[in-house]
Amino acid sequence: MFFKRVTIFHFFGFPIRADLSWLFLSALIFWTLATNTYPRQMPGLGLETYQLMAAATLLGLIASIIAHEVAHAVIAEYYNMPIESITLFIFGGVAEMRGEPSHPKGEFLMALAGPMMSALFGLFFMALEQLYQMYIDTEDPISWVLIYLGMINFLIAGFNMIPAFPLDGGRALRAAIWQYKKNLVLATRVASGLGAIFAYAMLAYACWQIIMHDDVVGGMWTGILGLFLHGAGSYAVRQTESRSLLGRETVSRFLHNQLVTVSPDLTINTLVDQYVYKHYQKVFPVVEQGKLRGIATLQTLLSLDRHKWHWLHVASIMERPSSDNTVPQDFNAADALDMMQRTGREMLLVVDGEQFMGAVSFRDLVAFLSITMKIDHNKPVMASRRVD
Repeated sequence: MFFKRVTIFHFFGFPIRADLSWLFLSALIFWTLATNTYPRQMPGLGLETYQLMAAATLLGLIASIIAHEVAHAVIAEYYNMPIESITLFIFGGVAEMRGEPSHPKGEFLMALAGPMMSALFGLFFMALEQLYQMYIDTEDPISWVLIYLGMINFLIAGFNMIPAFPLDGGRALRAAIWQYKKNLVLATRVASGLGAIFAYAMLAYACWQIIMHDDVVGGMWTGILGLFLHGAGSYAVRQTESRSLLGRETVSRFLHNQLVTVSPDLTINTLVDQYVYKHYQKVFPVVEQGKLRGIATLQTLLSLDRHKWHWLHVASIMERPSSDNTVPQDFNAADALDMMQRTGREMLLVVDGEQFMGAVSFRDLVAFLSITMKIDHNKPVMASRRVD
């Protein structure tokens, strides 16, 4: 879903990140406002004035989007649905939650919190513009910036309340269906189906914009948004089905201990000649007296200067055990899959304290999901464990 992300700052304890696609969108918004929108609304002003107006509007829009997502995040945290981060990306922002929502009431209120915050921001900017108008007789650049920010916040609130998953209105609908049917997977499928219909309608409208009105740019953006909504809805169904199958399993079920381990005092030359070439593993657990000391990866080896292989030891280049690369035997399998997807790892090592027990691989978990769904496609639809 995202490209490379960088953390900008922390707000209310949540890391605020910017996806690289947001830089493209920011530049496009700034250019559109400075060269098209504001010159048409207030002709006769200098380019520098239009650029200042565009910059102020962009800053206000960023603050509005962050406030929208923080509202989601605060309610989610209150209902014990931990938020990983808030990310600005090409279509606005998203509060990334760890796993699935814990219960329908929490998701319903979390979904409504964002549009409510946007509506409040819209009222705030409009009220601020009215107060400003009390001191001047005519509209000036500041008035137009405040009006535009008020309108865009109302637009964000209204668009997000459309009952099409994964928009906020679709999430609220999913929560309502979940509460009624006591089944999160079924609710996700229904809400995503409605979201797909809305996405197809947007694609049809995009074609109408291009063909009937020769609006190539507007049609292109409408079409891209429709494709994104359709893809995000389908992805949500797959994720929810995966968690419904794996959510009751622990990694111990998928544990395998056929991995060849190495000693930390091996030289890199020995590791390559006697282990990499012989066993074709990309990851070698570094074990000493049964205890996991680290992880040596093929990627790390390839980054080393080959002239150093004869005197460098595994202990000096191995990755230390951490919560990012190791899990206990009773760790939830669905959370393990999420970890590997988030970090890009092909496997996680399984430990009991410091004792090395084996590994669980991304390939094995995906194979389990694929085979189980093919054998019984109805199996993922199961009653939720926790419904308020």
